Amino acid sequence: MKIPFFTLIVAGLMCCGTISSAQNQILNDNQGKPVMEQSYTDVEGSPYLAASWLPGIVSLTNGKTIAAKLKYDVVKDELLFQSPRDSMALAFVTPVKSFRFDIGTIDESSLVPLIFSNGYPAIDEQSEVSFYQVIADGKVKLLKRYKKVIHSDQAFNSATTTKTFAMRDAVYYLLADNKIIRVKPTPKTIAATLPDKTDQVQTFIKTNKIDFKSDRDLAKLFSYYNSL
Repeated sequence: MKIPFFTLIVAGLMCCGTISSAQNQILNDNQGKPVMEQSYTDVEGSPYLAASWLPGIVSLTNGKTIAAKLKYDVVKDELLFQSPRDSMALAFVTPVKSFRFDIGTIDESSLVPLIFSNGYPAIDEQSEVSFYQVIADGKVKLLKRYKKVIHSDQAFNSATTTKTFAMRDAVYYLLADNKIIRVKPTPKTIAATLPDKTDQVQTFIKTNKIDFKSDRDLAKLFSYYNSL
């Protein structure tokens, strides 16, 4: 059966309209504002945790949950999303409560998915809106804080200054009873921060050969502790 040409045109317009409407809904929900990425044009490297856009899920403080392509600017501690309309980098107007990257790996962590959240007590340079990677959740949380800085270097006898992004060593924090402390992930320090189950924790560490340089192993250890 032949389909009238006019019908095909109408169907095509309706399809395009549906796609456009979905894209507009994403932009309306996200309430994005353009990001001036050119502020980094004279700096070598990437300010992001992962240089490419990664699919992820965002939870906003207004209760909405949104799927989008994301980048996490570690220098500014800011989450960006890619506009489905023109691929522009946009910042959220409604504050972000948490977000996660469902695929993709980074050198700094062996965990997948990568889950980030804020709302924790202020400590060191961080405030309650600072983002941490959630290594382990539960009654005792293990959090990981990333930070990139812009490093300036001027060669000897040269007027040229080179700027590069530099990732600082990540810092781990333990949160329990709404109190947060900095911890160094070693067998001794972790056991000391979990004194009520020291014997069981040490046995678990030895039996499972926990690697304290592995976020995956740290997550396994704290998941076990939180189950006791």
